Amino acid sequence: MSVASLLAAALQAVVSVGTGGHPTIAAGLAAAGPWDTVRVAAGVYHEHPRLDRPVVLVGEPGAVIDGDGRGIVIYVRAPAVIRGLTIRNSGGDQSREHAGLLAERAAGLVVEHNRFENVLFGIYLKQSDSAVVRHNEIEGKDLEVSLRGDGIRLWYSHEGVIEDNVVRRSRDVVIWFCNGTAVRRNHVFDSRYGLHYMYSDRNRFEDNEFVRNHVGAFIMYSNDITFRGNLFADARGTTGRGLGFKDADRITAVGNVMVKNAVGISIDNSPHSVGVTNEFRDNVVAYNDVGVALLPSVHDNVFRGNALVSNVRPVSVSGGGTALANRWVGNYWSEYAGFDRDGDGFGDTPFRFDRLSDDILAAHDGLQVLELGLAVAALNTLSRVLPLLQPEAVVVDSAPRVTAPPIPTGRTADGKPAAAIFLAAALAASAVAYRRRRAFGGRR
Repeated sequence: MSVASLLAAALQAVVSVGTGGHPTIAAGLAAAGPWDTVRVAAGVYHEHPRLDRPVVLVGEPGAVIDGDGRGIVIYVRAPAVIRGLTIRNSGGDQSREHAGLLAERAAGLVVEHNRFENVLFGIYLKQSDSAVVRHNEIEGKDLEVSLRGDGIRLWYSHEGVIEDNVVRRSRDVVIWFCNGTAVRRNHVFDSRYGLHYMYSDRNRFEDNEFVRNHVGAFIMYSNDITFRGNLFADARGTTGRGLGFKDADRITAVGNVMVKNAVGISIDNSPHSVGVTNEFRDNVVAYNDVGVALLPSVHDNVFRGNALVSNVRPVSVSGGGTALANRWVGNYWSEYAGFDRDGDGFGDTPFRFDRLSDDILAAHDGLQVLELGLAVAALNTLSRVLPLLQPEAVVVDSAPRVTAPPIPTGRTADGKPAAAIFLAAALAASAVAYRRRRAFGGRR
C-alpha cells in the first residue's frame, strides 16, 4: 500500500449510529466525510437513507432499515459500499420504481451481504458501471408475478459483477444495455424470468441456478455471450423455457443442464448475422417436453457432445420443417438404438429423428395434448412399416455417441439436491428401456 493510501485510510473515521451514536442513519450519513464508515447498531430504523457522497454503510447483526411500505428504502447517488443490513418494506408502485435499493450514476458501488425482504424491486442500478452485487438475499412482495418488481435490475451499467445472490419470488432478474457483465453462482427461484437479458454484449453466465421460474433465461438482441455450468430446471407452462435465444450471435453454451422444462433450449433467429455460428457443447438436455425447439428459419447452430435424454421430443421445429440447417454431431441421444461394433464410442449408423406424428403436432399445436396417447404411438409405428409414410428427418446426427457424458451434480442454494443429480441413474434406466424396446424390433 502506498503512503498516500495509508494516509487516506488513517483519515477515514467511523461514525456510529444507535447505541450511543447518532440517533438515525440519516444523521450519521450527514456527519460522515468521504469514505468514512457509518456503522449501524442492531435495531429497527424507520427511515429512507440517501447516500450522495462516497461512504461505507455497514450494519451490525440485527440492523434493519424499514421503509414502512413507502417509496425507495435506500437511494444512492455516489460510489459506496453497503453491507450487512436487512432492508425491508419498500413501496409498491412500479411506475415510481420503488425498491429496496436504487442507485443512479454510482460507478463502483458495492452491495454485499444484505437481506432484502418484502421489496418491490430489490437492487436496481441505473448507469452505475463497475458495480459489484454479491452475497445478497432478495425476496419480493407476495403479489401476482406480473405485479412484482425485479429482484435485480441493471440498466446501462457496464462491467459489473453479480455473484452469489439468492433471489426468490421476484418478477425478473434484468440486464439491459449492459456490456462486460459477469453473472456467477446466483440462485433464482419462483420468479417469472430467472434472467431477462437484452441489448448487452460480451457477458458471461457461470454456475447459476434458475429453478421453478416461468422462464430460466432468455437472451435477446445480444452478442458474444457465454453460458457455462448453469442449471435451468422446472420452467413449466405454455411459456416454459429453460434457456432461450432471439436474435443472438456468437453464443457459447457449454456444460449446462436443462431438465424438466417445457422446452430445454429455444432458438429464434439466432444467429441472425451472416457467417456467424452459435455453439452448444457438452450440455445435458433431459426430461423436457421438447429438448431443443427451433423456428424453421434457424440455421448455423452447432450441437456437439450434448446429452439429450428422455425428452418427449428431442428436437422440434415450430410449424413443421427440419433442423438440418444446423450441425448435429457427436451427441448422445437416448432414443438411439444403433450399435458400436468398432468400440470407438460412436454409433455405426447416424441417428435420425423422424417421427411422423411430429410433422402433424408441429403444424397443429392444439393436438400436442395427444402426444403420449395410443393414437400417436400407432401412427409412428405405422410410419415405420409403410415406407410411403416415412417423414423427412427433423434432425440427423452423423456420429451419435453411444454412452452418455458425465453428469454434473450439486445442491441448490436452499439445500435441496440439484435437479441434475438424478440424471445419472435416469440415463442408465433410459439405456435399459431403449435396449429392451430395440429387442422387440422398434425404432423411433
